[in-house]
Amino acid sequence: MLRTPNTFSRFSRFSCFSRSLLSASPTLVLLLGLLAPSLGAQEADSFPIAGVRAEETLIAHTGARIVPERAKLAWPRPPFRYDAQVATGRKLARVAVVIYDPILATHGGKNLRAWLGANDGLEFSHILVDVIRQASWGYVNYEIVDVIRVNGWPKKVDGFRYDEASYLEARAKKEWQPATISYRAMLEETGLLSRVAKPGSAEGIHEVWLWGADGMHFDEFAGVVKERDRRFGPTDNPWLYRPYDLPVELGRTFWVMGFNMEVGADNMVHSYTHRVESMAALAFADGIWDPKTRRDAWNLFSRLEMDFPGTPSMVGNCHVPPNGQSGYDYVNPRRVSSWAHGWDRYPDLRCEPREISAEAWGRTQFGYQKWILERLPKGAGSTNGCYDNWWVYVANTDGDLPEWTPPQAGVLQVPEALR
Repeated sequence: MLRTPNTFSRFSRFSCFSRSLLSASPTLVLLLGLLAPSLGAQEADSFPIAGVRAEETLIAHTGARIVPERAKLAWPRPPFRYDAQVATGRKLARVAVVIYDPILATHGGKNLRAWLGANDGLEFSHILVDVIRQASWGYVNYEIVDVIRVNGWPKKVDGFRYDEASYLEARAKKEWQPATISYRAMLEETGLLSRVAKPGSAEGIHEVWLWGADGMHFDEFAGVVKERDRRFGPTDNPWLYRPYDLPVELGRTFWVMGFNMEVGADNMVHSYTHRVESMAALAFADGIWDPKTRRDAWNLFSRLEMDFPGTPSMVGNCHVPPNGQSGYDYVNPRRVSSWAHGWDRYPDLRCEPREISAEAWGRTQFGYQKWILERLPKGAGSTNGCYDNWWVYVANTDGDLPEWTPPQAGVLQVPEALR
């Protein structure tokens, strides 16, 4: 039986996935993956897990390799070598923003975003840049180096591609073609594949942020991690690692965020928080997310009062805040005791609990997602074979991001009439 914590989304209702997949069980999704075309990334990796043969594992719809009964499997972490240059400083991550915004001939030549009255993906991307810079205390500095607006529809992993007529018909009926976008095809068709493969050059792209609409079927995030099976523990949760059909030949960790222009900026940050959860569960919990039975750093961070009534919460997770009683419970006025403030001094979590409520994050989802990201440890040291700066695993996974340098001093320029 595959276990997915009930506080972790399978497909977020905020992504560009079909609403019909939201209730899919992990077993159903796994079967879909077994019936789908080969996704490649994980299948091509070596599989150095003692006591487990590759043929005993399964490839899920997300491309993740699933190890049944993971909790019973001993997995020794690889040797850890601390690198101060990786743990500290200010890093630069170059982002290409790709916006699927086809022109609709049957609607007066309007583009899809205008016809929907949807949000500006570029504007929202700049918001995310600021949120992550602030939350990481300047460690992660995203720079949008290119914006690619696609007058067309994304190709899916099974080869299907909407045209205007089929998309509008599916939208009217709410009957979406269910396949996931082909991330490989997206990179090839936008000309980004060669640029992604050169991270050390001035043209190198570290991440792609996709924007689209319902039915295009981007996941909230997709990522292929270099030497994933050697570096991070195996898992029985198909949502902790999502390589899909990203090109494994890149030879490096690479992320693609998937955002929906039909919903708010809070949902964009929500998607990024899920990426944080996944990497934290792999790096600190060795692929086992179960706060009820585990005491590693990530399972402590996500510990909730609702699971231990009468005991203080820690910080929480993307869907449930420390005072929450269900998923998406961001405005609950309930007051509970919490050790959340203790994470500012990680790894020493000893502190007296304090009362907390939704007032701490302004009673909004956007405020909560920003609040939880700000709670991530950012220290310069290491603990139990992991960096104390959790942002290393989230955005600098291979430790190869270049240093960010501030812009050159500018010169104030005034209008001609004022000279």
